[in-house]
Amino acid sequence: MLAQCSWYIGYSKQTNIGTAMKFNSLLTAGMLLVTVTTPAFAAKDLGFYLGGQVNNTAIEDNIGNFDESAVGLGVYGGYNFNDSFGIEASIFATDSFVDEMDFRMAAMTISPVIRHAFTDNITAYLKAGLVVNRTYSNDDDVDESYEGTGWLFGAGVDVTLTESLALRVFYEASETDPESDERDNYFADISLKQYGIGLHYRF
Repeated sequence: MLAQCSWYIGYSKQTNIGTAMKFNSLLTAGMLLVTVTTPAFAAKDLGFYLGGQVNNTAIEDNIGNFDESAVGLGVYGGYNFNDSFGIEASIFATDSFVDEMDFRMAAMTISPVIRHAFTDNITAYLKAGLVVNRTYSNDDDVDESYEGTGWLFGAGVDVTLTESLALRVFYEASETDPESDERDNYFADISLKQYGIGLHYRF
């Protein structure tokens, strides 16, 4: 399917650039909020947390010539066992990567998280784990899906806004080798790069 989608790349570049610029403006606003926010609340770092995120997802076929991006939405949550270690899972889905057809991705991730609090309000984290993703299209001309399992690496900063709410700025990268149930001779090596902002509640 990625090979078929690559035919449409030339038609969608201009629209994707505009979408990326709008998302970059949103991300910049979030980073500015992180910079200027100086809350008086200490982070409730232990226990469960749950939140939502908006991100820009870039997908690249390292074998073919497909290289596109799309805006996505997701939900993430986890549990912090102590001040330095936790576990996190997420689910996200993207808009169509190509304007002229319906080509999307959905994924689930799970990973241990290492954290370090620089202040009572600012905590940085690193995580590395597993991702399972599915690229699919329900377009009339292309009705196919591919699934892959691979590794995930992520980094970000959580900033406490209130006693329970925290703002997140993050970056994630992953590699998968998707397979098709219908095409035995299909080979792909998919790279994903994401950056975005999130907001979560600490219980």
